[in-house]
Amino acid sequence: MRSTWGAGLRAWGAGAILLGAWTAPVAAQVSAAQATEMLQSESSDEVRLGIESLGTANHVRAVAPLIARIRAGLPPDLLDAAVLALTVLGKPEAGPVLFELLHHRRAEVRVASVEALVATRPRGAEAALVAALSDADANVRAAAAVGLGQVGGEASIDPLFHALDRNILEASTAIGQIAPPAAMDRLVGYLGRVPFDALTPAFAELFARRNVPDRAKLQLIARLEELATPEVKIYLGELAESFPPGALQVAAEEASLRIAE
Repeated sequence: MRSTWGAGLRAWGAGAILLGAWTAPVAAQVSAAQATEMLQSESSDEVRLGIESLGTANHVRAVAPLIARIRAGLPPDLLDAAVLALTVLGKPEAGPVLFELLHHRRAEVRVASVEALVATRPRGAEAALVAALSDADANVRAAAAVGLGQVGGEASIDPLFHALDRNILEASTAIGQIAPPAAMDRLVGYLGRVPFDALTPAFAELFARRNVPDRAKLQLIARLEELATPEVKIYLGELAESFPPGALQVAAEEASLRIAE
C-alpha cells in the first residue's frame, strides 16, 4: 500500500511540474477566452491545451470553465489533466466539483481529488477528507490521511486514530502533525500494536513542532524509555543526535544509554 501511494504521489508531483513548466510557453500564447473555447473542441489535443492553458492561468476565472468541462464529461486522461489543473490553480472555488469527484468510479481520480482538496482548501475539505478515510481503495485512504496532516484540525484527531486502528499507517504522521500534546499518551498506547517504525514519523513530527512544549517532549522520551527495546534504544540515540544542545538532547541520550543492549 505504502509503495503504491508513494508512486502515485511522485507521479502527481511530476505532473504538476509538467503542467506548471513545460506547457507555460505554449499556455502563455493562449488567452483565457481561447482556452475556454478549446474545451469544447472535438480534438482531444485542443481540449488538453485548453485545460493546460487554464491550469497555468493563476486566476480564479479559470476555475469555472474547468468545472463545467469536467461535469460535461471527459475521457480518463483529460479528466486527470483537468483535476491536475485545478490542483495547480489552488483555488477554493474548485471545491464543489472536487467533492463530487471523491465518488468517482476510478480510484485514481479519487486520489487526485483528495490531493486537489488539500491544495485548494475549500470550506468542507476537512470533513471530506475524514470521509475519504473510509474509501474502499487503500491509496485513497492513505492520501486522505496525509492530507489531514496538512489541513486537519481537532475534528480530525479521533478519525485519524480510528484510521490507525484500521492499519492506515499514514495516519500516524498526520497525528504527529496536528495532535495536541494531550494526545501523546494515546499515541504511545499504539506501541506494540503497530510496527514501531510506523509510529516514528509521528514522533518526529511531535518533536519538531514548536507548539509542543519541551516538557511534553521530555515526557514522551520518558515513555519511550519505558519500552526498553533495542529498536527504541537505537531510535533515542539517533534522536539525541538530531537535537540541538540542550535538555532534550541530554534526555534522549541518557535514556538511550540506560536501555540495556
